[in-house]
Amino acid sequence: MLSCWLLSKCDCKKEKEKKANCFLKMLTNSSEFRTTLTRCVTTNPCDTLLPILDNLQGFLCTKESFSSPPFEELLTAVQTRLPDLLQASAGSEAVFTVLEVACNIRRLHTKSSSVCDSQDLKMVCKVIQLLVRDAHLVAMTTTAGINYLYITLLQTAAMDDFRILSVIITNSALLQKLQHCLSNVGQQELSLESGDSSSSGTGQCIAAGLLVAALAKFEQHGSVKASHVVTVTVEWLFAASSSTDQRLQACALQLWTTWFISNCHSSVLRVYRDQRLSMLRDEDVGLSISSRDLRLLLLILQRQIYMDVGLVHHSAVRCLQVALAYSRQKNTALAQHLVLQPWSQTLLQALADKCESGLSASAFFSLLLLLIEESVHSTTVDGLITQTFQYVCNVPLDRILPSTASCLCTDVIYRVLTSGYRSHLDKQLLTSLTSRLTTLQEKLIAGASPIEGHWKPDIILQGATLMCRDLCLVRRRLELKDVTKLLHLLQ
Repeated sequence: MLSCWLLSKCDCKKEKEKKANCFLKMLTNSSEFRTTLTRCVTTNPCDTLLPILDNLQGFLCTKESFSSPPFEELLTAVQTRLPDLLQASAGSEAVFTVLEVACNIRRLHTKSSSVCDSQDLKMVCKVIQLLVRDAHLVAMTTTAGINYLYITLLQTAAMDDFRILSVIITNSALLQKLQHCLSNVGQQELSLESGDSSSSGTGQCIAAGLLVAALAKFEQHGSVKASHVVTVTVEWLFAASSSTDQRLQACALQLWTTWFISNCHSSVLRVYRDQRLSMLRDEDVGLSISSRDLRLLLLILQRQIYMDVGLVHHSAVRCLQVALAYSRQKNTALAQHLVLQPWSQTLLQALADKCESGLSASAFFSLLLLLIEESVHSTTVDGLITQTFQYVCNVPLDRILPSTASCLCTDVIYRVLTSGYRSHLDKQLLTSLTSRLTTLQEKLIAGASPIEGHWKPDIILQGATLMCRDLCLVRRRLELKDVTKLLHLLQ
């Protein structure tokens, strides 16, 4: 009886809503219901399961995290049937639901995100086939399909498994599809877009850009090169970086960042200027981006860091680091000029005032480190160096141990102790620091900060778009050797 009810279709909107509410209550509260549902998913023909997927998607999309054992068997059963469900729904509106369920299972189900098996490879191939063969696929379905490839790539690459990367990056038809999605939204449209535009071309544009950025990030680990180069103009990236849509901003920044990380020579991503500058300066020699464009990018990044919007902030901090590292590698004088702008110290002071936020702390230490490396001496910088030492002396140890910001903080301290800045520090402050680091050393010796073997991507659902907030961030945990090195310098 329950199986018949699960598989039945409702034509009336009120009946659908009533069934959906009842489904959610029973799914949450009844183990017998979950057992019956799992059996239905496992044994019934795929075309009869589509009504169940509608209701299951309504349940999954409301969850931020998911680690409940009673649901694991059900989600595993659904995941196993996904390739066949996708094939059964081809050509109908139900294909969107299948893809949404697939994305949410990967986002929430811890077991599915840690393993790449034959079913995952089969599903990826079927999604690629759907995207490249159906020219009339609606925008929201295209977005969902690209989202699935994106999250699967992130999770498998995080486990040092690059089979999905190889499948995607060698498919020229898919890369051309991503190019089309990116090119389909012009610069003028980017400046006008805002809010959730998943039903328009902007949603699939963002999804495509994020996937290309991920491919550029991980291609260095794979043994194959891209079969097609996706091109993006400097002008388009500037327009997207300044958009009112935070997802577009984050997408553009991740594209900038992965391009700089590849030393501007990615096999899958090429950035170029559509309108050539009439005059180039001497400092432009050897750069893949003009010094004028680099200055404009840094202004945009500093503004975004100052605004402190979480979704964009992660990407802006990292983009600033790699853009300056690239310019320093190519032209030391230009890099120094970029760092020494007065606005840098104003931004630094603003970040210092918000250092209670882990995000702002990372940005603060990153920018301060850049100024110290360039030997910038000013009342502002000297005062903030003292504040950094006080931060370590006063912040609770349980906040220091797992924090990436703390690793950056120790980098700052190391630079200060091995430079002329040390003579500006109060002896009592150095004594307090020594005592604090000794306590921290004891904690680390006792094993208070275990090192995780793999990076777990921080994936969030933003509107209809799946986004990895920390794709390009350097992930570090404070280690015993870091603290021991500082104590040796303080002796």
